[in-house]
Amino acid sequence: MEEFKDIFKISKDVARANDLFEMAKEKLNIIVKSIPESVPYKILEEYYEISVQLITSLMYFEGYKTLSHIYLIHFLSKRYDFEYGEVQILNNMRKFRHGTVYYGRKESGNFYINHKREINKIVNKLINFVKKKLKESG
Repeated sequence: MEEFKDIFKISKDVARANDLFEMAKEKLNIIVKSIPESVPYKILEEYYEISVQLITSLMYFEGYKTLSHIYLIHFLSKRYDFEYGEVQILNNMRKFRHGTVYYGRKESGNFYINHKREINKIVNKLINFVKKKLKESG
């Protein structure tokens, strides 16, 4: 990962990876399900946070860390089998989440409504990659 100066090599941390996975599952099963469909921008924000936790979990399994959400998505695109369109959806989710959290923008709701199926597919794909890493780590 030398090509990304904002991705650091660290010791592998399976326990931390598992904790992030468990937290992501809780958010998916409790928080996302409790958000009314009338606030789709909030659902998108939570799905993005879940994705970040799952990607960060994958990084800990491999012994990497970053503080940058941009490089988090770069890491995923370089190391895992994600299509260009899926990476673009994650990147758009990142931008919308940034607008919501820091500027109070709610326009991301339509993005969620229009990409609901793809977002669920991405999250499920991430979950499967983490499960595979957990299995491999014993």
